[in-house]
Amino acid sequence: MKLSTLVRGRVGTVVVAGAVAALAGTGASVAAGQITSAQIKDGTIQTADLTKNNFAKFTSTENVVSATTPVSTDPSFSGARVVAVSAAGNTPLATLVLDKGTWQLNGTAQFWHKGPGAPSDPDFGVVTVPGLQDGFTTNWTGDVPDGGANAAQVSFNGTIKITANDTPVVITGSFTGGNSGQAGVSVQATQYVYVKLFHGGQPG
Repeated sequence: MKLSTLVRGRVGTVVVAGAVAALAGTGASVAAGQITSAQIKDGTIQTADLTKNNFAKFTSTENVVSATTPVSTDPSFSGARVVAVSAAGNTPLATLVLDKGTWQLNGTAQFWHKGPGAPSDPDFGVVTVPGLQDGFTTNWTGDVPDGGANAAQVSFNGTIKITANDTPVVITGSFTGGNSGQAGVSVQATQYVYVKLFHGGQPG
């Protein structure tokens, strides 16, 4: 082997070894401090680097409260979940009792004319859900059918913020045009609670 070739090979080896040492030194200094996006090359972070030991872990739990108008004891209502709604004011249909926090409400109300009499047409059922932050507090059905064979129905949803435990939320119903009839509601309130489990591999 020529001396020039040998020299070039050894020099090349030394240069490469020096470069590796320099990179290792840089890595150590970065690791000792805080790694930022300036030190991260696109595509170099792998899924294995993102472990539960490096991040906080959360889990969610659900609190669910439901309320439905009870089955009527009036035999003329044929076991329907309704209460008689007078022509004046708002009639309570169901009550949710909620603890402090923010809740998501979803429900459906039905309005009937099961009894005798001819209500003035058109008349609409109105369900009121107090305190909604988004969604509509007041919701209307279409024209309520006469004769009691069918109901007019409306669904509603939204969020409500409760400031104290054991707060009653009373959902009410009424008819337009000074009419009376029957109405019922089914509603569910769901509260999502996020619990911190780990941070840096340690219990939160």
